Parts: sequence; structure tokens; C-alpha cells
Amino acid sequence: MFVIMGATGQVGSAVLQALKQRKAPVRAVARDPVRAGGLGVEVVRGEASDAASLAAAFKGAEAAFVMLVPPPQAADVLAESRAIAQAIAKAVRASGVPHLVALSSVGAQLASGNGIVQALHDFEAALAGAAPSMVFLRPGYFMENWAAVLPAAQDAGVLPSAQKPLDAKGEIVSARDVGRTAAELLLEPHQGTRIVNLAGPAQYSPVDAAAILSKLLGKEISAVPSSREETVAGLVAAGMGADYAAKLADLDDAANEGRMEFAAGSGEMQRGTVTLEEVLRRLIAAAPGPEARS
Repeated sequence: MFVIMGATGQVGSAVLQALKQRKAPVRAVARDPVRAGGLGVEVVRGEASDAASLAAAFKGAEAAFVMLVPPPQAADVLAESRAIAQAIAKAVRASGVPHLVALSSVGAQLASGNGIVQALHDFEAALAGAAPSMVFLRPGYFMENWAAVLPAAQDAGVLPSAQKPLDAKGEIVSARDVGRTAAELLLEPHQGTRIVNLAGPAQYSPVDAAAILSKLLGKEISAVPSSREETVAGLVAAGMGADYAAKLADLDDAANEGRMEFAAGSGEMQRGTVTLEEVLRRLIAAAPGPEARS
């Protein structure tokens, strides 16, 4: 039995689907099992901050996929994330799961100076030694994150980005590749701890993303710079708490200063197969029309 946290999210659902394709038995952990009942697998209640419910969900599993989502409304995001990390680690130890795949991030090797990713550094630290076989999966920036500014491209022909310079290429990856890779790693127990860095099939810049969108939308899309103040204001307007928005802006600063890279010697390097064009095409197909956004 393989237990999956976050099975209704973009990565967790990809893990679940990849395991189902392999005919592997899956148990999904959900805060509300009734709402998650359409997954086509066993669903049990579990709360990331509730070690007892998670331990019960993990019981009897041959492997588990775990993830930490920093709470976007927290007054102190890192402090609350540390508490959640400790709860997940306690549940893993109590349940005796023999093999664990934990979703982390590029830059998680840094103890500070990495914005919101510090929460995942702390997550890795909390999980250290929790299972005899462990993998920390550290993907790059998700290609799907472009969905947040897709309306600006569709409506105004601009693609805002905090990346500097706008033509600088970086390692990004599709959530679907992350989920597929996590599923493969769940099926590969070993002794000790592995770190697997994951990027997409090629490097991309905001200028590249704008060029692809220009082709897909049939009109000129231009990448435009977004200041830290504009980024934070936009995130708060979208409903995120002030501390969470600031930590995301700190992450942008870290990336622009060259700290959010796959460090040499920090783990295995793998590449996915899903291109940015495939992801943007899918996002456009799923996006609401102008009438729905007005």
C-alpha cells in the first residue's frame, strides 16, 4: 500500500495517477475524505498538523509520499511550517513507514536566505532519520506557476515576472514530471537517504514563456518586470497573508542573486520530459474566458 498526502493537489494527484497506472494499491490522505471521494482509491482522513491522524493513515504502508504546504495566512509562516513539519515527522516515526519520498525544493540545502523554501529546509531537517529509506525530491520552479499571471497575458498582452534579467534562463519543471518521478521513487526503496534534484527537459526564461504564449494565443505577449512591491501587493490582493507574500518575494530575491540553483554535489540530477509549451497549452485550455474573469 502506497500512502499519498496532497492527493487532490497538482503534484499529489500526479503521484496518485502514476501509481494507479502501475496498478499499485493507493491510499489517499485528505482533510475531508467526503470531498476527495472521487479519486478512485481508498481515502482516509488526515491533517498535516495532526500527527495522530497522519500516523493512523500511514499505518501498514510500504511507502508514503509526504509534503508540507506552508500556510498562506499564517502570521509567522516559518514558525507554523516548522510545527507542521514536526507533526508529519512524528507521524512517520510512529507509524513505522519503511520508505518515504518527501517533496522539497531546489534551494532547500540552504538554512536561510532562500525565502519560503526555508520551510522545506526545516521539513527535511525534521524528517532526517524518520525512515530507513528516504528520498528528498527537490524540483525546480513549477512551470504551472505561470497560471497566476496568465490572465494578464490574455487580457493585456503582458507577462509580469520578478526574474532579473527577463531573458535569464533557469531550471523549471512541470508538476506532472514531479508527480511521475515521485511515484517512480516510491517504487524504489533503498537503504539510507537520497537527494534527487529534478528539472525540466530544458532551461527557460520569462522571455521564452512570453514567446511561447505569443504563438499559442496568436498575439504579441511581452515579458515585463515586476518589482518586489508589485509582487507583494499582487499576492496580498490574491488573498495571501502579508508574511507569506513577503517570503515569496524573498524567494524571488534569492533566485535573482543566484542562490536558488542546483548546487554541485548536492544530489542526483534528473530531468523530466514535459515542455513549457505543453504546460502553457494545457493552462490556456483550462483557463476561464474573459467573460468569466470580468
